[in-house]
Amino acid sequence: MRKTILVIDDMAAILEHAKQLLKEKYSVIPCTSARQAFDIMEKRKPDLILVDINMPEMDGFDFIRKIKEDERFKDVHVMMITAEITSQTESRGYELGAENFVLKPFSQAVMMKKIEGCLG
Repeated sequence: MRKTILVIDDMAAILEHAKQLLKEKYSVIPCTSARQAFDIMEKRKPDLILVDINMPEMDGFDFIRKIKEDERFKDVHVMMITAEITSQTESRGYELGAENFVLKPFSQAVMMKKIEGCLG
């Protein structure tokens, strides 16, 4: 069975690009907000979540904090999506439970390598 990746980003173009890069190997569920992601996760637990750091309503850091506090989802792998990374951003993400970071714009080779590293 194909592993499921939930991609959360408020920009439709980013979601479409991620879907195109990953669809050959993974089942990809795109969503535009943390709220939508929680609704999806109630029905289907993903193997990996790619979450944008900067989103309206709830940012990626708060999203990770919330899912890691929930027993049902604390074992789900999480990677953060960002246009730029600072040591502060990186350290905060790792402290909350992110396993890696993917820089926008995505490179398919780099993204696949990082995802495979997370999912084994």
